[in-house]
Amino acid sequence: MQFRTKRINLVAGVVGALTAATLGLSATPASAGGSGRSETAPKTVAAEVHCASFTWVAIGGGLYLHRPSTSANSGNFNCVVVRGDHNYAVLALQESLNACYTQSLKEDSDFGLLTEQAVKNAQTRINSIHGPVLSVDGRFGPITSSYFSFEMYRQDGSHTGFCV
Repeated sequence: MQFRTKRINLVAGVVGALTAATLGLSATPASAGGSGRSETAPKTVAAEVHCASFTWVAIGGGLYLHRPSTSANSGNFNCVVVRGDHNYAVLALQESLNACYTQSLKEDSDFGLLTEQAVKNAQTRINSIHGPVLSVDGRFGPITSSYFSFEMYRQDGSHTGFCV
């Protein structure tokens, strides 16, 4: 039994070290009481994936949300929409900012200074409802998206003016 435990720990250590090496991190073996990352090692951040389009999310009754995603109808919401982006994800975001957060943005698919401020306004409002759950940084990422209210659309794509 002791051999099996050592073998499992060895395999776990090797997998952890390989994962850390792949990500460019310094690994501390679990048996040494470390958390898997050295406190002094440089932290690497994976490249951000920008939302390029939106996904139609069915909510029932022939109604849908346009939620920013990595590509059209991908269902992958692990992406960001930030200043400088110009695409359908920005348009979907601007429409919901106007309808759900009473912003007065030109819906032009261009994430500029005004859209960034509108996202900050929405983040501030979300924090006033849920507590300090978001950084008010004007970046629309997965965490902001999870608290965000989106405008509902009919099956033909027409706006309802209502939000969920």
